Parts: sequence; C-alpha cells; structure tokens
Amino acid sequence: MPLYEYRCQDCKRESELLVKTLESEPECPQCGSVRMDKLLSVIGAPVVGTGSKARQSESETCGKPQCARGCMFGN
Repeated sequence: MPLYEYRCQDCKRESELLVKTLESEPECPQCGSVRMDKLLSVIGAPVVGTGSKARQSESETCGKPQCARGCMFGN
C-alpha cells in the first residue's frame, strides 16, 4: 500500500496515510473529516553517474560517515 501525504481541509493538519486504493477516501486521524487534499511529496533519491570513476568520485565527495567504507547506495 502506498503512503501519501494529505492536509485536512477542516483542521488544516497534515498526515501521512496508507491508502489501499486511489478511489478510497482517506479520513483525517485528528478530526475524522474526509475532506482531505493530497499533497505533493518530496522524495530523496541518489544521483549516480555512469562508470566506476563516477561512482568512486561520488563516494569520495559524499562526506557521510557511512560512505567512508563505500557508499550505502551502491557506489
């Protein structure tokens, strides 16, 4: 089931909700309203170049401790 972000039109609170189908009406966990606006979500995804040289450069400049032994994203 996908996780979506919604804002309630009644209480104005934002919530992340698991939605079974796009046809189902999510309910606000705070006030119980079904008047919910689906929000655009921001995701984080690593950008990896091609070839071993690009991967080596990416992990060397990352600076994150978990990447010191090789990038956690497979670089």
